[in-house]
Amino acid sequence: MKKRLTVAMFGQKRLTREGGVEIVVKELCTRMVQRGYQITCYNRSGHHVSGAEFDSNEKTEYPGIRQKSVLTIEKKVWQQ
Repeated sequence: MKKRLTVAMFGQKRLTREGGVEIVVKELCTRMVQRGYQITCYNRSGHHVSGAEFDSNEKTEYPGIRQKSVLTIEKKVWQQ
């Protein structure tokens, strides 16, 4: 029996077309699931880059991909 590889993805906000890393992770995850991998994405909390009103406008469920929310501190650190 062939063992399925389990993969965890960290660091993205959510699986959307929102930004660079999110686009790459979404594409990788969906393609890897098609090839039989078990995927879990650990998504950071936070609002859509265009504003909170866009938070629920995108598809968040993808077949075969488990998504877990990870709490993050929403604080900007400015260096001078």
